[in-house]
Amino acid sequence: GAGAGAGAYPRGGTYEQQKYSVSGYVNGYNPSLPAYPPTRAQIEAAAKRGIAAPGAGQGGYGAANRNGGYAGEIADQMSAQIRFEQARAAGGGGGGGSRPAQTLSSLSETSGGLTYSGHGAWDGPAPAGDPSKPKPGTPYYVTAPPEPAFDKSKEDIDVPLGVAGAVVGRVPLIGADAKSLATNEKLFAKVTSGDIKHIRCPASSSENADAAFAAAKKAIDAARAKDVTLFVSGVVSVAEARDPSSFVDKALEALGITQFDLVTLEWPVLATLEDDWSRLEQLARSGKAKAIGLANASVPTIEAVCRFQGADRVKPAANVVEAHPLMAHRKLVGVCRRYGVVVIASAITGLGDQRLCEHESLRKAIDIETCGAKRSSVALLARWSAQRGVPFIIDSHSGDCADAATALDFRLTNAQKVLVDAMEPPPRQGGVRFVEKPAGIDFEWDDPFLGGVARPGLDLEKMNL
Repeated sequence: GAGAGAGAYPRGGTYEQQKYSVSGYVNGYNPSLPAYPPTRAQIEAAAKRGIAAPGAGQGGYGAANRNGGYAGEIADQMSAQIRFEQARAAGGGGGGGSRPAQTLSSLSETSGGLTYSGHGAWDGPAPAGDPSKPKPGTPYYVTAPPEPAFDKSKEDIDVPLGVAGAVVGRVPLIGADAKSLATNEKLFAKVTSGDIKHIRCPASSSENADAAFAAAKKAIDAARAKDVTLFVSGVVSVAEARDPSSFVDKALEALGITQFDLVTLEWPVLATLEDDWSRLEQLARSGKAKAIGLANASVPTIEAVCRFQGADRVKPAANVVEAHPLMAHRKLVGVCRRYGVVVIASAITGLGDQRLCEHESLRKAIDIETCGAKRSSVALLARWSAQRGVPFIIDSHSGDCADAATALDFRLTNAQKVLVDAMEPPPRQGGVRFVEKPAGIDFEWDDPFLGGVARPGLDLEKMNL
């Protein structure tokens, strides 16, 4: 309010500025500034009451100004507007004439001997906008954006395993399931030649593990003879989690090596997760595994393991999950990267399911040439994973497995990337899974959008709002 401290009191219907008013404003007004005209709403309200329009601030537009009043085009136009509104309020329909035009942005007025312009509000049609911008309903890009040049020599072939300052190795972008090596000669040749440098071995207690270990050992020996170093990872099943060390020892002996580059705990059960992880940590401390990780872990599981307390705790280095365009796991990939956890994709072709491999958008992408050739569905799905920086595992369900090994020989065009990305179902559907959990374990799939940073928009979309 304007008290003694403010330095101003009402006098003659206006507020006078005092010499000791620091800011120059008294009760929200600065009488030293020119007045501005009343708004349309003020004019109409005054006309209905049959009075002159009140001042809109800075001393009032309609009131006499101690500096000499107002003159000019704006004042004349506002006076005409007031007469029009008064006549219309009296039932005269605006005095029989049309509404006065308002082009205040191009007019001027005089106040206190100074001329000001542009004091009014635009009352004409809405602006048309920038004529250089695309019209509503038309594509944003008038011409297609340039395609990034593909240079194989600059392609990443692996990603770091571990967080900054504690990197324990590098995971090749392309890997092969050991069970597939036993049945696919072309895939075996890709491994021994060094085109594929990651072998993922099964759990020691799994079905056909012996044949898989034999094929993996043969590939390791053949690669070693050619001075090719392979990245070898192992798996600890939920049944082996109570004594992982003995099962890992058996696998290492079968492979003829002394250490795994990575061992992952498969199908982690939250009820026993901390105890199971503590036993897995012993593998890293004993040197039987350079790094340890998880498989089929959701965002809440990753967050829980990364938050286990203790100075000597070993953080997960990787998370092997089913990942393809129908189950992209965008949130999981993002959260894992923030924690320094590498996501490795399995079942990249959805176990060969036609819903993925024969998807309409994927068929359209196949018809587009990239780097001078058309690519198979397996190659496109493999490249989609590699292009987002997610290493992947080729399995026996991947159709022509060897095609997936060409993922580093080309890149998806912009049009292909749009088509493949568009395959992802909306959040309310949660994606399509093709991998079934083993029978008899206490494991349930989490919502792929659960955990991490809350995103209310996704919750609304899942509710179809």
